[in-house]
Amino acid sequence: MERWKLTIQFDGSEFYGWQRQNRERTIQGELEAALTTFVRQSVTVTGQGRTDRGVHASGQVAHTDLPAEIDKIQLLAAMKGLLPGDMAVTDADVVDDNFHARFDARSRIYRYYISAKPSPLYRHMNWVCLENPDMDHLRECARIVCGEHDFRNFAKESKKKQNQYKTTSCTINQSFWQTDGHRLIYSIEGNRFLRHMVRRLVGSMFLVALGKLEIEDFKTLLTGKKVQHKGHAAPSKGLVLEKVNY
Repeated sequence: MERWKLTIQFDGSEFYGWQRQNRERTIQGELEAALTTFVRQSVTVTGQGRTDRGVHASGQVAHTDLPAEIDKIQLLAAMKGLLPGDMAVTDADVVDDNFHARFDARSRIYRYYISAKPSPLYRHMNWVCLENPDMDHLRECARIVCGEHDFRNFAKESKKKQNQYKTTSCTINQSFWQTDGHRLIYSIEGNRFLRHMVRRLVGSMFLVALGKLEIEDFKTLLTGKKVQHKGHAAPSKGLVLEKVNY
């Protein structure tokens, strides 16, 4: 057996996130089914982390162990034929047997896309917001996010106690807003991310930029102190996992 590092792209609109489920369609479930059909034996795939329902990816990473006789051209061709049209394995490489998609990752890069007007072509990958945000406030919020913070107020708590976070502290290397025509794009790179964290950061920044939340309240959320109302979550469809760095 050889260990493979897989890079996966998908439109998350019709998926119930990454993790396999018994009755719902998921990225892990589709990928394991395709690989199992290809090698004619049960295959398990381990991802670098989970993505939520409706979130997209251009550079999700996973690892799996496959029979040694398989080569890259065969694998990519098989995945092209066996996977549904809304996902693809865009790259595949044999790696060291000890490689782990999750634990060896140094950072992840996410981008969130917001459109100032409806766009049928990008309807699955944009949050359409017709209000006019204050860009200075957005940029100031993004600047504050950089560094190490306790993001518990931007995380969705698990209903199962055993799945709660061991720590809610994350280190953010980059956090900034940019414009592209009628679209706003938020980019963030960090060593790890909590569930719903990026969406809640974006949603809360927008409340500040629209004058519905004070910037001091945003700063308080970043202290990790218990608050009555956590960060406000933006819709999942605007979020894309762009890249995982190793």
